[in-house]
Amino acid sequence: MRSKYTGRQIAVFSDAHGLLEPLVSTLEDIKKRGITEIYSLGDNIGVGPNSGEVLDLLKKYNVNCINGNSEEYCILGIEPFKVYFGEKKTKNQEWTMSTLTKKQVESLKKNKHSYDLLVGGKKIGLCHFINDVRFDYNTNSVWNYQKAIKENDPNPQKQFYNANTPEQLELLKSKSKSKLKEDRGYVSAYNDPVLGGKKVDYYDEIIQGHAHFKYYTEDKNVKVRSIRALALAYEDNPYDLAYYIIIKEKNNGYDIEEVYVPYDRKKMLKSIDDHDIPDKSVISLYTYKDVENK
Repeated sequence: MRSKYTGRQIAVFSDAHGLLEPLVSTLEDIKKRGITEIYSLGDNIGVGPNSGEVLDLLKKYNVNCINGNSEEYCILGIEPFKVYFGEKKTKNQEWTMSTLTKKQVESLKKNKHSYDLLVGGKKIGLCHFINDVRFDYNTNSVWNYQKAIKENDPNPQKQFYNANTPEQLELLKSKSKSKLKEDRGYVSAYNDPVLGGKKVDYYDEIIQGHAHFKYYTEDKNVKVRSIRALALAYEDNPYDLAYYIIIKEKNNGYDIEEVYVPYDRKKMLKSIDDHDIPDKSVISLYTYKDVENK
């Protein structure tokens, strides 16, 4: 009997945030499965202690990387994001930059901001976040998306309809020649718009990171799948396991398999302790560092 699967498998993860140990285990698990088509949805660096090593590992495994806001802090500077950059975040970003080589920073500029995949005849968009993190982080922020979900909004994804509207594209065009540091995000987005400038209803499904938690929603316009961060867990998600998904192509469509991977958690926490990150409160919270003491 002919299999409904074509044999093509695509591994996708997001938000490694400078955490080496869960990434090592995840990439090894992907390799053991014989999967060679791999995508990271961004925020590979920052917050955690091993951003440089993470970038080197992604290159070694030929991972197709999307830039998230953490990469853009290095490329565009912090000026476009100063509305949510306080003293602690600024110091942490300066520390992250000090751990990267010029070559590594230059390599980030070669990454894309989204990918279009055709899988089993279905159109999938991969991005860090549909509302472009380079400039569209006020009304259409990830925080408002999270708030809508927590408040049981019947359509929390409605903010994504604002992406790549004619009005937004006209705004980008008007900013495209700006020389102001705070406008660099607009200029970058004009030159390489997220999702190639297409609206969400072009896709059968969009897969994104950035929010750090798992959430799936769909309506008549689009399906949106937010995937959990690689090793930053919330609520009932297992904090001691890394996470990624496999897109398994079928002759018509695809299936999504969620994968949880054990990793050396103690080594990761020791690495956080051993590095002189200016403010460790964020990464400690995200990794449930003190859960054993609760």
